[in-house]
Amino acid sequence: MDLRRAIHTLRDSVQYIDDPVSETDPMIRKKGLSTTPVIFNSVNGKKIAANFISTRDLLCHYLGIQKTSLAKHLAGITPDPKYKIIQDLPDKMISSKANLDKLPILKYFDGDGGHYITGGVVIAEENGMINMSIHRIMKISKEEGAIRLVPPRHLYTMHQKALEKGEPLPITVAIGVHPLVLFGVSVRTPTGGEMAYINAITGGITYYKSNNGLPVPPAEIILEGYITGETVDEGPFVDITGTYDKVRKEPVITFTEMHVKEDFIYYSISPASPEHQVLMGVPFEPVIYGEVAKVCEVRNVIMTEGSRHYLHAVVQIKKRTEGDGKNAILAAFTGHPSLKHVIVVDDDIDIFDIRDVEYALATRFRGDRDLLLINNVRGSSLDPTISEDGTVTKLGLDATAELSNLKKFKRVV
Repeated sequence: MDLRRAIHTLRDSVQYIDDPVSETDPMIRKKGLSTTPVIFNSVNGKKIAANFISTRDLLCHYLGIQKTSLAKHLAGITPDPKYKIIQDLPDKMISSKANLDKLPILKYFDGDGGHYITGGVVIAEENGMINMSIHRIMKISKEEGAIRLVPPRHLYTMHQKALEKGEPLPITVAIGVHPLVLFGVSVRTPTGGEMAYINAITGGITYYKSNNGLPVPPAEIILEGYITGETVDEGPFVDITGTYDKVRKEPVITFTEMHVKEDFIYYSISPASPEHQVLMGVPFEPVIYGEVAKVCEVRNVIMTEGSRHYLHAVVQIKKRTEGDGKNAILAAFTGHPSLKHVIVVDDDIDIFDIRDVEYALATRFRGDRDLLLINNVRGSSLDPTISEDGTVTKLGLDATAELSNLKKFKRVV
């Protein structure tokens, strides 16, 4: 299961751009911010693919399910650790000394800190535990990049432990993998559980071993190297909200080797694009679903498009007792600490229709009794309203009908 298989399954849904363009051409940004799967056939003579998991429908297409059952389906996934690892890289890959100049690495917006690798899966190992995750990498030179590591996530802590030992952290970066691999490494699994989760949602894939001993999924491009103790300014970079993230000191990657298919397809995730949002936000839906299921009867969860699939959630429940709505709100915040606002609705409300959600707010929510306000709690660094101390005010809106008087809430039309 690889990127080319995904391209083949979509067939006529893919848009091909044959006109030659550069790595900074506005056309790439325009197409990358859409939801249409696209392949540029000549970006400085190389191929670039984007948007192959840019919608909920595409994700469900790969999973073979209906979009209304996505959160429940993902919440029920049982990781499968029985994956296969082949000792050598595929024979048809061309190996050489690392040279990022040979890749069509894009600069997306004029104010960006540089050209960025955005669709690379970074793989590292600690005491036999494999971590796989997506991190933006700003190109510094043909052999170096600056990687954004977010504390206290696993790769960040692995790098910190390596620094304490006075050692660099060996990594492999896989670019151009199957969309379900991109999604699988984005899901909040137990530490080191990405490979088993990917195995479960794909039905099983074969991993290869890169020359530094790390397993790597089938990919168009494989970069090997190590994260050093050196830091440089990384950014600015447009993040999921469409606003610029701040410049930080981030560690430098030194790349040593590169392995590519002869006619490789470079994969790009455009910043703030629908694809960026799907990969970053939708993985929280099954987590919230699981947390809410602990306190009441949950039917569905959706991260909303207007919040970039990240800051707002709508939770659908079957209300059995008064208080279920507020319990669901608290559980949702537990499942996704970066969540800012959550709306809880009854199971007769279509959570995929914002008009129906607004109807629930208009006819079932009363501010003096149904609003849950939580002050001075940790928020998302991506929220422009966040305070200097990293806190925000969160709102939970219980837009469920009163059980004691359901008759007056019953919908006729």
